[in-house]
Amino acid sequence: TSEPEQIAFIKLNSVVVHLKQNLPKDQLHALLESVEPGRMPGKCHSLKASSYCIQGMAALVEGRLTDAKRKLRETVVMANKADLNKLTSSAFLLLAHIFVDIGNQTDALEMVKSAHEIANRIPDISLQMWSCKMLEQLYRTDQPEKSGEIRELREKLTAKIEKESEESTSLPEHNLLQWLDSEFPSSCMSMV
Repeated sequence: TSEPEQIAFIKLNSVVVHLKQNLPKDQLHALLESVEPGRMPGKCHSLKASSYCIQGMAALVEGRLTDAKRKLRETVVMANKADLNKLTSSAFLLLAHIFVDIGNQTDALEMVKSAHEIANRIPDISLQMWSCKMLEQLYRTDQPEKSGEIRELREKLTAKIEKESEESTSLPEHNLLQWLDSEFPSSCMSMV
């Protein structure tokens, strides 16, 4: 593609893959440089906010906590301006991880509560699960009863995900995922 926005989007996703797969640092740093917020195309606010988040994630993974905090806070500011709720919630959760790492449980709890509130409002089950897991851990020492309540909520969310997964795999459309080298599934003929 020659579209600058698509290229930027692909590069941002490539950085995430590099971070998750722990690929060579020189490749990662070259990609990070190419997706700096100031290099994002046009006035695409969501790409710029995503760039700050990716830069913050990379800094967090590399242990540069001050830099990670700065970039993730900028993510929150930009994501709020553009009403990018999932990005705001994710940035809050990443900031909470930083606060936990530096021993600041109070700020960590505030970040997770904010993220959880957003995740419930939009709703996003992945963010709900992530925030529940963090809340459960943060409450475990000082408020074990609250930790138990959050664990129950997380268990309900897990059951919901499992039920939805079972339901989706029983749909005829799911047969398309199983079709590789054999004949086209007859149950999918009505979809063509």
